[in-house]
Amino acid sequence: MKLIVLKTNLVDGLGTVEKAVNEGSNLPILKNILIEAGGGKIVFVATNLELAIEYLIPGKVMEEGEIAAPFSLLNSIIRNLAAERISIEEKDKKIVITTDNYEATLQGQDPKEFPIIPVVQDRAHRLEFNTASFREALGNVIVAAQYSDIRPEISGVYLEYSGGEAVLAATDGFRLAEQKLDQSSVKTDVEKISAILPLKTATELLKMFKEQRELIMAVEPNQVLLSAPNEKVISRLIDGSFPDYKAVIPKNPPHEVVVERQELINAVRLASSFSGRANDITLRSGDNKKHLEVYATDSALGESSYKVPAKLTGEKFSIVFNWRYLLDGLKIFSGADITLGIHSSERPVLLRNHKEPHLIYVVMPIKG
Repeated sequence: MKLIVLKTNLVDGLGTVEKAVNEGSNLPILKNILIEAGGGKIVFVATNLELAIEYLIPGKVMEEGEIAAPFSLLNSIIRNLAAERISIEEKDKKIVITTDNYEATLQGQDPKEFPIIPVVQDRAHRLEFNTASFREALGNVIVAAQYSDIRPEISGVYLEYSGGEAVLAATDGFRLAEQKLDQSSVKTDVEKISAILPLKTATELLKMFKEQRELIMAVEPNQVLLSAPNEKVISRLIDGSFPDYKAVIPKNPPHEVVVERQELINAVRLASSFSGRANDITLRSGDNKKHLEVYATDSALGESSYKVPAKLTGEKFSIVFNWRYLLDGLKIFSGADITLGIHSSERPVLLRNHKEPHLIYVVMPIKG
């Protein structure tokens, strides 16, 4: 194997597959990446046995072949080289890296020892997304996801396609985020499909597929393939049934608060400094229904009160929230205003924006 590749392309490739390299593994081969050269293509492959990433590297293939290379050492060398044109050659299981004024030899590994990357066979369960729309929706809902040993079915992001509509959702039991994708951004021949992407996979997807191209998703019962022209991700899926989260979304809340979103964000951040270890702050209606008070107190720190101009309908209320959960919800919206739909101090509160009807966030209050 002999390759000539530009440094910028190598850095991009190494940075992409790094997400699947398992440096902490007891299996030494998982600390390596597989370099494959054939058919005029150069491909970097990494896997941690749950997530596999393949990345197509632009470059010139002088001789075909493959080798498993130690990722950490290779990455360090490439990033510190000053030359732009780099030669990578395999000789007797060793990797020789050369530039005009530099040469290094790395000990490689037999490519046959590298784990076999699963192949997704069933292309019938295929969805095509607009990449930008998918990444936006994923980034909005993932804030509500959290890893759980006790309830693995919520340790990820739920994807459902049904009735011509694609939905992404996530919940940790204390908050919920859901975003519907515009029908024009999804193409498929299947009638219905659902899957739970592991949280780690979803997190890494946000760092990938940044080009404005189609993202193809092929789903099997236990694994999923996501691919774009230069990138491919294969991941296991979480086994189990996602909670019937739609049942907890508040319907027709009798009390509503419409407030300027950024000012409420500022108020929550200020109150958080006085929230103490409990992370609790109180939202309560003003006497004249013309402002929303964001209040926090701690015996050791003092107290804070911020009155945000607001439009309130319904009766007076006082609700205690975990400020981090509330702030996460406020930040995923982009509109100027935010509407809080309230039933009572012990029932979920709905955050929405009429300019973003496809996105909702639900947060549970802290019971007194």
